[in-house]
Amino acid sequence: MRDLAGLISTLLYIEIILILIRVALSWFPGVDPWNPLVRALRTVVDPVLYPFRRILPTFAGFDLSPILAIIVLDQIRTIIDPIANGVPVSVTFVLALIIRRVVLDIIIFFVIIVLLRLVMSMFHADPFHPLVRMVRDASTPLVRPFASVMPRSRSLDMAALLAFAVFVVAYFVAQRILDEIVIHSV
Repeated sequence: MRDLAGLISTLLYIEIILILIRVALSWFPGVDPWNPLVRALRTVVDPVLYPFRRILPTFAGFDLSPILAIIVLDQIRTIIDPIANGVPVSVTFVLALIIRRVVLDIIIFFVIIVLLRLVMSMFHADPFHPLVRMVRDASTPLVRPFASVMPRSRSLDMAALLAFAVFVVAYFVAQRILDEIVIHSV
């Protein structure tokens, strides 16, 4: 059972790496889509991405299904890794691990979105660019609670800076609390 779990965990890890390679290749328009290696990569990766593409539509031309696929595959690895390492696994332990990963992944997503907004404000990105608008729209609910606390500035989005700091601290606090919950669920 441990060997099978280890094999599945390794295959999931390889699939995640292949998804990342597939995404990176899509950024280079000069890559020949008929190249045998590219076709083999698409043959291995696209069937995994297909269900996620049906769930998650593209946003402003960006296909976010690889991100969702990576998160789900990584969550499955979170469940399988303890089995592969010989740790006795209970249902409460698995649920605690899943909750820990989901909560921390959501906070990391918030940190990234707010950080993108902060960087765009530092470099005075064109506010009418579709990507800038998408980041601002996604980050506004996260930054709005801090807008009344921080003064407005032309050079830096102070509310985004405070939101970023709060979410980073929240990540470490949540990690500490959730690690204790996971330890006690064993």
